[in-house]
Amino acid sequence: MPIKINHQKGFAAYFIAILVLVAMIGIALSLTILTINEYKISSNIVKSSQAYFAAEAGIEDAILQLKKFLNVPPDYTIVIDKGSVEVSADSQGANSWVIVGNGNLGDAFRKLEAHLTISTINPEFYYGAQAGDLGIIMGNNSRVEGAGGVAGNIYSNGSIDGAPGATITGDAFVATGMTEDQNHIVYNEDQVFGKEDPVIDIAQSFRPSASTTLTKISLYVKKVGNPGSRTIRILTNVSGSPSTTTLASGTLQSSLVGDVYGWVDVVFASPPSLTEGDTYWIMVDATQDKNKYWFWGKDKNQGYGNGQGKYTQDWSASNPVWTTIIGDLNFKIFMGGQATFLDQVIVMGDAHANTISNSNICGDAYYQTVDGSSLNFLNNPSNPICLDPLTPGTANSGSPDPPLENMPISDSNINQWKLEAESGGVTTTDLVVDSDMLYGPKKIEGNLIMTDNKRTLTVEGTIHVTGHIDISNGSTIRCSPSYDWQSCVIVADKWVHITNNGIFQGSGEDGSYIMILSASNCDGTPAGDCADFNAAMDLHNNAEGAIFYAPNGLIYIHNGVQVSELTARKIELEPTAVVRYEQGLINASFSSGPGGGWTVASWKEIE
Repeated sequence: MPIKINHQKGFAAYFIAILVLVAMIGIALSLTILTINEYKISSNIVKSSQAYFAAEAGIEDAILQLKKFLNVPPDYTIVIDKGSVEVSADSQGANSWVIVGNGNLGDAFRKLEAHLTISTINPEFYYGAQAGDLGIIMGNNSRVEGAGGVAGNIYSNGSIDGAPGATITGDAFVATGMTEDQNHIVYNEDQVFGKEDPVIDIAQSFRPSASTTLTKISLYVKKVGNPGSRTIRILTNVSGSPSTTTLASGTLQSSLVGDVYGWVDVVFASPPSLTEGDTYWIMVDATQDKNKYWFWGKDKNQGYGNGQGKYTQDWSASNPVWTTIIGDLNFKIFMGGQATFLDQVIVMGDAHANTISNSNICGDAYYQTVDGSSLNFLNNPSNPICLDPLTPGTANSGSPDPPLENMPISDSNINQWKLEAESGGVTTTDLVVDSDMLYGPKKIEGNLIMTDNKRTLTVEGTIHVTGHIDISNGSTIRCSPSYDWQSCVIVADKWVHITNNGIFQGSGEDGSYIMILSASNCDGTPAGDCADFNAAMDLHNNAEGAIFYAPNGLIYIHNGVQVSELTARKIELEPTAVVRYEQGLINASFSSGPGGGWTVASWKEIE
């Protein structure tokens, strides 16, 4: 019997097999295409990342050239392995650059942009004259006034001793007196805090040797990045650790701290009363930031017998755990109790002092002790000497002494400027300016001498002179025009002598000044290598375009001389000398000059 073949079933099976095969081929093709696309995507991601890193490398190359004081081409290309980066560097003036890096790897492109600015120090020059603990001496008819008829104020951490006709056209503040009581300055190791848990809040204990007020402390610190200003607290002691009881607080100003060590002062607006022999703690209330943190110098050998260092994660927690530091942190404390005075001065504004004598106060008077004649003008509003003769002043007996005022520039700031000067190179001979020249940044291991007739030194970067500065015969020192609205600085380790019409100028823009700073400790008492009158600075002629600063010594101003601003540990004005304060000094900003101290203001992808 013949076999019958079912052709329909055979066709169906064949058709299904073909469909399965087509589906498998489709799936295989899809997987292949998907794999190829994934590979392309992955490859593009890798290329894009490589192009990004190439763009970053190009920007970093330009920044490095700026930091090394090299001339950066406006446009150049760097080949990096199989890719490249096109770098565009656009100067926005002396203190600003825009750097663009266009990374290219095959068909992948990434474009980044960075804005750079010069790092600056912004001291606060609020007063026509500001003195440290050695105070101010004012000769006959000497004056502190403001430019354009505005008031000129004085703040002194020591007494103001005047003479007939000595006049302050604004307010006069004579702070409470102080003496250094305790310190430990041996430094041989770093103590980091504010970077990692649990070393965040940090403290050092001490025991005062007298029962009086605590007016000021100094800390030996530096910083990484730009952490914000921190609160310094004076805490009581409980069971050998800091308590949570705050006796006083002040501010550690971040702007006064550099990335090199230096002493930084913290003053207390309300000085606390401490008891001799009791234990107290200086505590820095910090925050954690691994990119912005602090170093406090310490003695790892624990050489301070009256205290110890400790740290904790959070001092204000309900039960903070304090851990002992192996070492004593570097500090100084200054105690009050020394009476200061204002004597034989006409004050057209308000007067604040512990003791006021032989003076004429036009505004309000704040004091503990006063003689009768010093208040005559308060009750005689018709006196023509006073600025506002129709408004009688007020006598405020029993007023507390004004607190100490921080100096506008710290030891740390000065060390930072010295480092910036050295970054431009070192010369081991005197700089004798016998022709017009551009100079800086530079460290001069010697003296700066400008005694030839009418020579001009244009400061292009911070200058540090390890010797003295002698300027005379119409010589000019000025900031380079590239400083624009910012100011420049020359630091001398020894004395400064200026005579015979030396001229000082900023960049030419409003608000730009040149600062001449002497770190000499010549304070008017017989010493070694000092200027005339045993001064750190001896000024014989007008110098209205400059700020003069001597944090450790005396600035002596001769008769007939006019200057814009003086800050020193001690100031002495000869008869008829004038300090004429300019309001723009409040906003004076000092930079390291072209090519130094660059910081990245912004860094972003633009395409």
